[in-house]
Parts: sequence; C-alpha cells; structure tokens
Amino acid sequence: MSISGDTPPPRPRVAITPMRPQRSTERVGAVRWAVLGWIVTIALTVVTAVVVVASLDDIRAVLAADLIREHPESGTDAGRAVDVSLLVGAGVALVVVVLGAAGAALLWAGRRSGRTMLAVGALVATAGAVGFHLTVSPSAAGLADAGLPTPVQWVPAAAAVIALIATGVAFTRAVSASLR
Repeated sequence: MSISGDTPPPRPRVAITPMRPQRSTERVGAVRWAVLGWIVTIALTVVTAVVVVASLDDIRAVLAADLIREHPESGTDAGRAVDVSLLVGAGVALVVVVLGAAGAALLWAGRRSGRTMLAVGALVATAGAVGFHLTVSPSAAGLADAGLPTPVQWVPAAAAVIALIATGVAFTRAVSASLR
C-alpha cells in the first residue's frame, strides 16, 4: 500500500493539561516575615539565657534569699527550688530555640509541618515567659542589682509576643496556598 505523494499524513493536535493548578515555586512575602519573627524570637531567647548564665550565682542567691524571706520554713529547700526553676527555664529556652529553628527551616522550605512546629514553639515560649515572669517578678529589684537588668526581665515576654505574631503570619491564607 502506497500513499500518494511524499508528505506524511497530518498529525493530530495534542494538548496536555494538568489536573490540578500549578503551584508557584516563588516564596510568599509572609513566609519571610514569619521566619524573620522567629529568628528574632530565637535571638531574644538566647540573649536572655546568656545574660542569666553570666550572673547565675548572683541570680540564684537573690532568688533563694527572697524565697526564704517569703517562706522562712523552706530552709535549704529554697535553694533546690531555685535550681529546679532555673533548670526548667533552661529546658524551656532550649525547646523554644530547637522548635523555632526547625519550624522556621521547614516553613522556609515550603513544608506545612513547619507551621505546626512553630505553633508548639510559640505556646512553649508563652508558657516560658509566664513562668519566667512569675519566678523573677517578686525579686525584680534585687535581680537588677545582681546582673539581670529590668529590661532583660521583659525580654522573654517580648520574645513570646513576637513568636505568637510570627506564627499567626504563618497561618495566613497566602502562606497556606504556598505550602505543600
């Protein structure tokens, strides 16, 4: 069987259309703001921890003395209570830094799981700020003399507020549309 002429038969037109809309690979500006907020939160948490560690013995002595003054029956248990409180605070700070760094990295990479980590980190930062304030506030004047200046005593609260705002930004509609 032979086709007349040297031209091949016309080819049919083929069009491939995606079944779901294409996602943009471009990073949304809100992601940048959320990650920046968490970088600031992590920095403030680390600064607070460094300032506390720099004057740890003096801070421990002031807290224990104030606790003994309020509860004279506590005796040597006051020192242990202060040590436990400082260890818990250090653990909370570590959890905030780890969750914040990991969550921000995942969010930057476009992963939804980053938002969950940031939300948990913001809750831990808020609980840590409340605990820090409850521990430090009765001894604020003495702690300022011991090496924990009054502005630094409010840094955990500022870090928690920034973490909550940055996490809220991560849950906006624009960010949701850009995550996989």
